[in-house]
Amino acid sequence: MSIDWERWSRASGIAFVVLTILAFVVGGEPPTVGDPAEDVISYFDGDRGQVLVSSLLFAFALGFWLWFASSVANTLRERGQGRVAATVVAAAAAWVGIQVVVTGLNAVLAFSVAGDGELAVAKALFDLTWVLDVLAAIPSAVLILAASVGLRRTGMIPSWLSWAGVGVAGLFVLRATNWASDGFWSPTGEYLFVLVPLASLWILALSVTLVRSARAEAGRSDVPAAG
Repeated sequence: MSIDWERWSRASGIAFVVLTILAFVVGGEPPTVGDPAEDVISYFDGDRGQVLVSSLLFAFALGFWLWFASSVANTLRERGQGRVAATVVAAAAAWVGIQVVVTGLNAVLAFSVAGDGELAVAKALFDLTWVLDVLAAIPSAVLILAASVGLRRTGMIPSWLSWAGVGVAGLFVLRATNWASDGFWSPTGEYLFVLVPLASLWILALSVTLVRSARAEAGRSDVPAAG
């Protein structure tokens, strides 16, 4: 029995969401950008093992996200949406590149920096991770908007899912304005608890929809042509 790689690649969006949630859970409750440097040291040094495992889980999640984005791009390209497909690939690469740096900074804080007790260095690296995360909202918005519009044009997803994607892209644009020093609109504020669940639900819905499309396409290809 051959492996249906197309279906698995479209399902990789589900794997991304699951691993990302696991990474958040394992990582525990990190400090906020408004907390003092002592709290940053306490978290990354005291919960060193949790942070490193969380970083590894999220690194695997990023691999699945690249696989999913490439599957979406390939689907768009095969249906004549080459420009949109290129946009999806570029935006996914930009977002993953930033998140790899963010994940690496979190890991090095737990691995050695926090243990050295350098308060100013630890706080600067911690703040940098969240500044980068806020900036990463722009390629996220571009990716989701391009995928939503392009897949709708090809008829691969229903209108409601496309419009939901446009809404999620708008939320990511707002995420790029999260520059308050503390509170709801800070980089670590409660706005994340609005954005992340809604974005995760959209990715899950998109992945499931594309997997069902792959199954339907496989079923049609198995039907013998009329003689």
